[in-house]
Amino acid sequence: MSRKSSITNRLKRHRMIILGLCLLGAAFCFGYARMTLYPFIVKPEIKFVTDSRLSRLLALDHTGFLADMLFIQVNLHSGSLMWKPVYIDFDSQWAYRMMDVITDLDPKFYTAYLFSAMGLIHYHDDVKLAHPILKKGMKEFPDSWELPFWAGYGYFNRLMDYETASKYFWEAYNKPEAPRQFLGIMLSAMQKTGSFDRAAIAMEAMMNSTENPNLKTIYAKKLVRMKNLDMLMKAARVYRERTGEFPETLDLLVSSGLLTKIPEDPDGMAYEWNKEKNLPGTAM
Repeated sequence: MSRKSSITNRLKRHRMIILGLCLLGAAFCFGYARMTLYPFIVKPEIKFVTDSRLSRLLALDHTGFLADMLFIQVNLHSGSLMWKPVYIDFDSQWAYRMMDVITDLDPKFYTAYLFSAMGLIHYHDDVKLAHPILKKGMKEFPDSWELPFWAGYGYFNRLMDYETASKYFWEAYNKPEAPRQFLGIMLSAMQKTGSFDRAAIAMEAMMNSTENPNLKTIYAKKLVRMKNLDMLMKAARVYRERTGEFPETLDLLVSSGLLTKIPEDPDGMAYEWNKEKNLPGTAM
């Protein structure tokens, strides 16, 4: 190897070492700036909400474009919270007021309605803020199963309001092309509210939708249980109409002549009356 090429290779190695040191120094400086300067240079956004009528006037004939721009702004505020300092909090009131304006500007903005129930739910009370947006969307898209489903999911998962959740799950279930994947959560909500008649319909749909013979057997037994609980619930409601209160025990339904006997459970479990929930159920 000539002396000239040896010097060239040595210079290349030196350059690589210098470049590596520069990159290491840059990474160190970036990390230092991120840890020390970052919280001070990121500021909360300036947020304001214009009236829907004024926004429509300012947009001229481009209301859809303005709705898109406002939607991007809400998206950035919601999604960027993952990398912003903790003192910059999610502004639920502003975000949902913006979504109201956005859906006024473009009533057919289907993604905006869905995002209100999915991407913008940061806190439990956001479910209630999303509700009027979703109601508006359900009016614009009466055949959509997704909008009532996500309305129900918010009430079920966040607020534990199973009665409202049941109402929306049932509405979603009866929409055209509604999938059967959410039947389990709908069934759970129905049972918690004593809607055993609808729970039986959901269970029967689950039984008919599976090809697994073992699951069919399990679902068939649960279907019988739902029908039994529905019979007990209806009798208990008649008992309350007559006496002004629910029965203390299920035996009172038999002694009062509302039932000839307590139905038999397919798995041999005993039925009992839950005084706290005023619902029939299986004994633990």
